[in-house]
Amino acid sequence: MSLPKPMSSVAATPKTWDFSYFRSDLQGGLVSFLVAVPLCLGIALASGAPLFSGIIAGIVGGLVVGTLSRSAVSISGPEAGLILVVVSSLESLGSFRALQLALCVAGGLQLLMGVLRAGIISNFFPSSVIKGMLAAIGIILILKQLPHILGYDADAVESLALFSWNGGNLEGLLEHALREFNATALVIALVSLAVLIAWEQPFFKQNKVLSAVPAALVVIILGITLNTLAGLLSPAYLLGGTHLVQLPVPKSAGEFLNLFTLPDFSQLTNPKIYSAAFSIALVASLEALLAVEATDELDPLKRKTPTNHELKAQGVGNFVSGLMGGLPLTSVIVRSSVSINAGGRTKLAALVHGSLLVVSVVLFPGLLNLIPWAALAAILLVTGYKLARISIFRQHFQAGLTEFLPFIVTIGAILMTDLLIGIGVGAAVGLFFVLRETYKNAHFFQSYTVQGEEHLRISLGEHVSFLNKASIMTVLKDIPVNTTVEIDGTNSAYIDRDVLSAIENFRETARQRNIQLIFLRKGEDYAQNLAGQPHVSSKEADFEAYYKLFDNNRNWVAEKLRRNPRFFEAAAQQTPKFLFIGCSDNHVSVSEMTGTAPGEVFVHRNVANLVVSTDLNLAAVLDYAVNQLQIQHIIVCGHYGCRGVQTAMQNEDAGVVTSWLSTVREVMHQHNHELGALETEEERYRRLVELNVIEQVYNLQQSPTVQNATKPLHLHGWVYDIHGGVIRDLEVDVRRDFAEYDTIFRYQVAPDGLRRLAGNLHQAPSIYSVSTGAGPIIAIPPFDADAALGVP
Repeated sequence: MSLPKPMSSVAATPKTWDFSYFRSDLQGGLVSFLVAVPLCLGIALASGAPLFSGIIAGIVGGLVVGTLSRSAVSISGPEAGLILVVVSSLESLGSFRALQLALCVAGGLQLLMGVLRAGIISNFFPSSVIKGMLAAIGIILILKQLPHILGYDADAVESLALFSWNGGNLEGLLEHALREFNATALVIALVSLAVLIAWEQPFFKQNKVLSAVPAALVVIILGITLNTLAGLLSPAYLLGGTHLVQLPVPKSAGEFLNLFTLPDFSQLTNPKIYSAAFSIALVASLEALLAVEATDELDPLKRKTPTNHELKAQGVGNFVSGLMGGLPLTSVIVRSSVSINAGGRTKLAALVHGSLLVVSVVLFPGLLNLIPWAALAAILLVTGYKLARISIFRQHFQAGLTEFLPFIVTIGAILMTDLLIGIGVGAAVGLFFVLRETYKNAHFFQSYTVQGEEHLRISLGEHVSFLNKASIMTVLKDIPVNTTVEIDGTNSAYIDRDVLSAIENFRETARQRNIQLIFLRKGEDYAQNLAGQPHVSSKEADFEAYYKLFDNNRNWVAEKLRRNPRFFEAAAQQTPKFLFIGCSDNHVSVSEMTGTAPGEVFVHRNVANLVVSTDLNLAAVLDYAVNQLQIQHIIVCGHYGCRGVQTAMQNEDAGVVTSWLSTVREVMHQHNHELGALETEEERYRRLVELNVIEQVYNLQQSPTVQNATKPLHLHGWVYDIHGGVIRDLEVDVRRDFAEYDTIFRYQVAPDGLRRLAGNLHQAPSIYSVSTGAGPIIAIPPFDADAALGVP
């Protein structure tokens, strides 16, 4: 029986459930619950719906969506962006029960969208737009709290626009607030702010007792206490009415049950139901996708939410909310960010949030109605500041115009209109820069001379669309006579048909000007391109690419010597510090990937970057690198898009390589449970690439050359993204992982049972079973010790 090797905890797939964050999740759920109660009521009020419908949506968003969603930190509920849709749907349908039916249908549409994988739409919004959305929400939260801090609470704080749909605006709110200034509210808000700021200081964070108490809970208790003391001083100072949370308080079980209503199923034949359902599903889905994208940015653990699964969860949530008498719901950035800031790290925070909403409306609605708006405003003010810190603006400004302009335009558009319109404007600006960069970087030019003849090289970019046709043809038209033109498309993933046709048409006219055109394409495209040229003989077609290698070499030598006359002399004297074990299928050179000079890295490649004990080729390379070159670091580097891993995963018969890839298939079977839990084939493929690298690092650690090395060696596992060019360190800590075994499995067979062994573990242990008639006896293979071994 063999023991599975350990897997690096850093490299493992992040979890949405992790009870090591239990206390932090309780804090996050509690604080988001306190903020959610007035917001749910305010959105229901602004929508013209029964007040309790907002609470129902909050409960369903916390419990139903929280259970089904795979987002670790997102919390769902009624959201301000849906107010307009609800108001217009109520006006069209004439009753709230008809709106409930439309909401059930909308939930079904969202579920269908998830099945059809419509969640991909979130990938088309640039990160600068998402961060601009977060910053804009932060600014609005800050500005919207000012009236509440001054004591004016007649306008709910839920609207995420400075100039709201009903004609109100921030300037009017501030004017009312100044006329109705309330000293008690101001004192509560300032004291609450002081507590929240103090709780962020090292003294409070490092104190075991104080750090265990949520700052928001302290703020709520202080707010209620200060308001009570103010009332004792003078009844005129006591805050009441709209200054406090106003949760419906049923007087009997019958009244409580009457708060829940069923949809009007008699409206199923009403076509207006389906147009309203489509509007709700569209807006709720867009807001949910953008919100989970934004909360993933805020997640300290940087987990990614599967968007298609999120649409399904949101669809079920809206169906249940409509069935029970609730409002439309979606993922809400405000309460999600409040939870994250309070410590929420897993789905447990959303479940705590929903559970507390249920408990509060059943057991103590009157107690919640003692909370002053001013205390809640202080919590939201701090949340807004964290979303729109000055450092965020500085980072985007330093990143350049292509990052800063979509970011700042998104903020301005959201502040002037609403969330969805602002995001649309920001995305349009981002798209402009994408098209601009595509146009600018579709091709690069280089002129050089070979044996007295003029050569012009046009290197095409990765994506060449019809937008680039005009600029490429302008360059070709101005090429002088008697020139050799090389159009290099070997790095292009896509070349538009219009561009291809234009280049081939130019070939016909180029002959008349004695211009020789060589159009290089990648793989089969290149062979087909040469075969389709009537003026190219079969021999020329066979050798054109071959002779091009010598031209490229001469050009490369000339360029290196031009930059550094002693380049090759210095390269010959390099002593490598790194051994790089990579995959033969990764066509990017190590020096290009890492920006190193020739000679700095000693390279070995094989299919799927395997470290196999029977591979004499690798054993010789490893021995030479460690014992002769005295390298310090050994890197095993896989890459996404590895066809070797893909072949192993699909269990294809590829000849000799099938036997070679048996190691990869063993890794796949070993981690079958983890891979099976992933949603898509692409996710499983990428994860297997990572797991394969981790396994090979472990194999490397067990090799005799590494074990017997006289100097310390550092082993690393990398993955290279062939589409983005970025290297990711999987942070495989072999010594730590093997130390876990060293602690747990250190026993020897002895007459009196298993005896603890001393010494240092120098290889990953296997577990042997020996049948003695009374059951198996576990024994451990060699350790660095003089004690007798218990291996049979």
